[in-house]
Amino acid sequence: MDNHWKRFIKGESVESEVTPSIYRSWQRSLEYHVDHSLVSHQDILTSARLSERRDSQESLIRASEPVLPYIFSLLGSTNYTVLLGDNEGYIIEAVGDAPFMSKAQKVNLSPGASWREEVRGTNAIGTALRENAPMSVFGWEHFVHDNHFLACWAAPIQNSQGLPLGVLDISGEANPDRQKILNIAMMGASMIEKNLRLFELENQLKFYQEGSRLASSLLQQGFLTIDHNGIITSINSYGARLLGRKQEDIIGKLAGEVFSTPKGWILNGHSLNLHLKDSTGKEITSHLNQVFNEAGQSIGAVGTLQIKKETPLSNSLWIGNSQLSQRTLARASKISSTHSSVLIHGESGTGKEIISRTIHKLSSRSQGPFVALNCASLPASLIESELFGYVDGAFTGARRGGKPGKFELANKGTIFLDEIGDMPLNVQVALLRVLQEKEVSRIGDTKALKIDVRVIAATHKDLSALVSAAQFRLDLYYRLKVVTLELPPLRERSEDIRDLVPYFIDKTCKSLGLPPLGIQEDVYTYLLAHSWPGNVRELENCIESMVALADGPILTTADLPDEILQSVENTQASTEPLLDQQTKQAIIYALNQTKGKIAPAAKLLGIGRNTLYRKIKDLEITF
Repeated sequence: MDNHWKRFIKGESVESEVTPSIYRSWQRSLEYHVDHSLVSHQDILTSARLSERRDSQESLIRASEPVLPYIFSLLGSTNYTVLLGDNEGYIIEAVGDAPFMSKAQKVNLSPGASWREEVRGTNAIGTALRENAPMSVFGWEHFVHDNHFLACWAAPIQNSQGLPLGVLDISGEANPDRQKILNIAMMGASMIEKNLRLFELENQLKFYQEGSRLASSLLQQGFLTIDHNGIITSINSYGARLLGRKQEDIIGKLAGEVFSTPKGWILNGHSLNLHLKDSTGKEITSHLNQVFNEAGQSIGAVGTLQIKKETPLSNSLWIGNSQLSQRTLARASKISSTHSSVLIHGESGTGKEIISRTIHKLSSRSQGPFVALNCASLPASLIESELFGYVDGAFTGARRGGKPGKFELANKGTIFLDEIGDMPLNVQVALLRVLQEKEVSRIGDTKALKIDVRVIAATHKDLSALVSAAQFRLDLYYRLKVVTLELPPLRERSEDIRDLVPYFIDKTCKSLGLPPLGIQEDVYTYLLAHSWPGNVRELENCIESMVALADGPILTTADLPDEILQSVENTQASTEPLLDQQTKQAIIYALNQTKGKIAPAAKLLGIGRNTLYRKIKDLEITF
C-alpha cells in the first residue's frame, strides 16, 4: 500500500486506488506546498499562547475532562494517546501512554502544535476538521513520510448547527480494526457534544433563576425594557408610579422624552443610566443591562428604577465613579471628620479646589465660609495683605477703613491656599505664626484677632524638594502636612471621562442656553486615547468648545478640536496601540462593575480568568 503514496508523490495517478477523502486531502496538501519529506516545526504555540488558547476553549476542555480518560480506558492497550483539538486544529489536551506520547512528541503530535492540513498535510485531526466528518488515517495515508508510523482516528465535535467546535483524536502505532477504533472516537466526540449541551442548559437555568430572583425584587422596584431604538417597550406599575405617570403614557415613548436624557439618546455600552426628579425633588435612577443577540448586536436593555438613596458623598462636587475616584472621595470623607491641616498634591487641573470644597462641605464647618486664594496669582507684595488684611493708613493706597484678610473672612470655616509652593518666604513666616497661635493681626495693627479656621493647602510642586532648596520652610511644611491627599491625574482615572463628559455637556448647555446635546460613542475613542496633560480642566475646555461650535443635536468626531485629533494620531503612531487602550478601558470598566473581583469580571468580558490575569499584567492595570 505504501506504493500508492510513493507513486502519488512522483506525480502518477492513483485516484481510483485510494480512499476518496484521503486522495482529496493529498491534493490539498500539494496545493498547500507541504513538504512530504520533513516534519514541520511551524505553528507550535509557546506555553503562554497555549495557555491563552486553552482559556478561550474553557467550555470545550471542561466538557472533555471526564471523556478523554474514559476513552483511553476503552482502548484496552497502553500504546495510544487520546487528543483534544480545537476548531483550528491546535492540540489543547492529551491523555495516554507516556512512552508513546514521548514518541509522538518527536513529530509534534502534542499540545500546542497545529495539525491543520495546511501545516501537517493529510492527518486525522486536520482532515476530519476539513471534511467535517469522522476520519481514519493509517500509516502511508499520512502525507508526511515521518508520520507513517502513526495510525489515527478522529471525529469532529459539532455544535447544534453541525459546525465543528473541535476534534477528538485517537493515535497509536497498532493497526487493529479500523472501524472499531473510529467508532470509539465518534462515541467520545458525541459524549463531549452532550456535555456541551448540558452546559448550555445549565446556563439557561441560571439565566431563568436570575430572572426569577429579579422578578421577586421588583415588588420594591420599578422595571422597564427598552428596545435598541431607545423606545420603552414595557414598564411595570411600580415603575410607572415612581415616574408619576400611567403605564400606557410611557410605553411606546422614547426614553429621551420620559427621562432627563439628551435628545437622540440611544443604547450603547456605557451611557445606559437614566435620571429623573419626581415632584418632591427626589432623584429617580435606573440600572440597565444590555441584551445581545447571538451575533453580539444589542437588541435592547432591561433593568430597574429606584429612588436614589442619599449618602454623605451623594452630592459631592467631585465627578467620577472609578475606583481611584472612590478611594479619593473615601479619604476626603475621612479627612473631613478631622480638624487637622490638609496638604493636597496633584497636577494642575486635577481638581484640588473641588476636593477641598468637598472636604469643607462634608465637615462640621460646612455652614461656615469657604474662602479660596491662589498664591501664584498675586504679586508677592500683595499676598500678605490679602491673607491677613490691613488697617486704615497701613500703607500708601490702602483702602479707607482698612480691609479684612482672607483668614478673617474664613473664620469658623475653611481657607483654601492653592499653589502654596509659590508663597514668598516672608509670608510663610507670618502664615506659620497664624497656624501656631490661631490668631491674626492686620497689617499696621497691634491687636491680634483670635480665629478658628481650618487650613487646606494645595500644590503641584514637590514641597520636600523646595525645602531642600531652602525655598520653603521646613517647619511650615510639617505644620501643613498633618494630613495629606494625593489627587490622581485624569490619565490614571480615564474611565471617569464617561462621567465627566455628560456632566460638562449639561453644564455648558445650561450656561449657553442650549438644549441638551447627545454624544456619539466614537468620540469617546478619541477622548479615552488622549493623555490630557491639562487634566480635568483641559477636558472641560474641550467639551465647552465642542458644545459651543456643534452643528447638530449629537456631538461627533467632527466636533473634536484639531489638537485632540492630532494628539491621538501622534500617540497611536508612537506609543500604545488603540486596541490596547480600548482593551485596557474594557478591563477597568469590568473590574469596576464587579468591585475588583476577577472571576465575575472575566465572565463579563467573555474571557478566562488566566487570560484576564495576563492582560492585567501585560497592560499594567492597577485596581
